[in-house]
Amino acid sequence: MNHKSTCTIASAAMLSVAAAASATTYYDSVFDTFDNGLANLDIVAADVQYTSGMLVMSVTTRGFSDWTKYMIFLDVAPGGSSSNPWNRPINLGTAQADFFIGSWVDQPTNNTQLWGYGMFGAAQWDQLGAGSALINSAYNTVTWAMQVDLAPGSSIRFDVATSGGGNDPGVDHLSNLGLATSGWGSPSQAGEFLTFTTVPAPGALALLGVAGVLTARRRR
Repeated sequence: MNHKSTCTIASAAMLSVAAAASATTYYDSVFDTFDNGLANLDIVAADVQYTSGMLVMSVTTRGFSDWTKYMIFLDVAPGGSSSNPWNRPINLGTAQADFFIGSWVDQPTNNTQLWGYGMFGAAQWDQLGAGSALINSAYNTVTWAMQVDLAPGSSIRFDVATSGGGNDPGVDHLSNLGLATSGWGSPSQAGEFLTFTTVPAPGALALLGVAGVLTARRRR
């Protein structure tokens, strides 16, 4: 059986959307990191909105710093990987991701990568595109847009983690309300992936915000 996903990557200018038909805010615990002075890594909440085929995710942290890294794990179909293409020491437990979005905020554009797992048949992560996320440092918020068409009633499962550079773990995970890691040298532990459900028209998955159109196929 083949699973096919179409991924379109666009500029941050396309992040503006109308009032969402579906919207959910997912709150994290605050002051739940091994060093609570790292306010830029302490996730406060993620707002997820859907309207007219576009899913918009905004992640807000307690503070902001230009060395912050963001990692988004998306589970949209059976299968996937519990690893990540940045090779960060992160334990997803039983969860598996099909897509990974990695962003850094020390440059205003060209700050995001889009990866897909098993898209070309091999059991590996392949980079599908690169581009820009929308950064609002005044509100400690970074935003990504994803044009998503799913069967009615389908759900997207996801997690968000913050980190530093190098081989750092996820210092805070949206899915884990407790301490995700005990320190820079210890792997982080995700919780159960969060679920966002809406009722768009049937179709494929396109991820926006991270120019070009790519068609990827995963064999299962």
